[in-house]
Amino acid sequence: MKRMFAAVAAVAMGTCGVAAPAHAAMGVAFRAYSGASESTHQARFESLSRQGYRPITVSVSEGPSYAAVWVKGGGGAWISRSGMSEAGFRARFDDYLAQGYQPTSVSATGPAGRATFTALWEKRSERFFSRMGLTGTQFAAYNRKAYEDGYVPVSIDVYGTSSDPRYVAVWRQSQGGGWYFSYGKSSAAHKKFFDERTAEGFRPTAVAVAPGGARFAAIYRKDGVRPWYHYIDTSGSAYQRRFDSLVARGLRPVQVNVEDGVYASVWVS
Repeated sequence: MKRMFAAVAAVAMGTCGVAAPAHAAMGVAFRAYSGASESTHQARFESLSRQGYRPITVSVSEGPSYAAVWVKGGGGAWISRSGMSEAGFRARFDDYLAQGYQPTSVSATGPAGRATFTALWEKRSERFFSRMGLTGTQFAAYNRKAYEDGYVPVSIDVYGTSSDPRYVAVWRQSQGGGWYFSYGKSSAAHKKFFDERTAEGFRPTAVAVAPGGARFAAIYRKDGVRPWYHYIDTSGSAYQRRFDSLVARGLRPVQVNVEDGVYASVWVS
């Protein structure tokens, strides 16, 4: 299995606002963009939806600014909402849950109590639970309890501030297999944990950048997917160069998370 971690330093910090043209990796047509304003994100949402694409991951960072990956077709009914307050997210959550939808990707940015949320919901039947506003200690406790009860994290993000990071996550009933989590790790500590887990056959399925861009949270699973890659890029321009290079090799992003100009991404073929 191919494994790779890279932390790429860049002098210039910026965002990447160019939408990628349609691509296909292993027969999966996809579109992706980053550094999009709320109005641009909404315009692309409407355009891609009309073309038969659906979002699989959306990240909101300061600004707010949006990054997203869309794939052509597949899946069931879905709903996406952006620009929500904490109260707005709770209201949407309850409303959609009553209609049979559950969150599959949740991202937030901004201080606790004043954060902006974006989320994807899909009509699914598995048991799940979701929490937001968690401290690191609470996030760890929920993960341990989830593991004991047979659940696995499918979405994580970190918002708040560098001195008061908060976690939002979704756990879904697991179909089996072990998993690991990490949080609050520096780039060096993240790489060390990454090396240890991947040596055991696990791969990162979700990586989140904490406020300040210097610490990371991640989920690792042993799911047999290969090849795969994980990168951290310290600017939008570095991420765009990475994107262009990997897409040319037939790879596609399946998870992108951004905060304070730092990009974490997971790729598969």
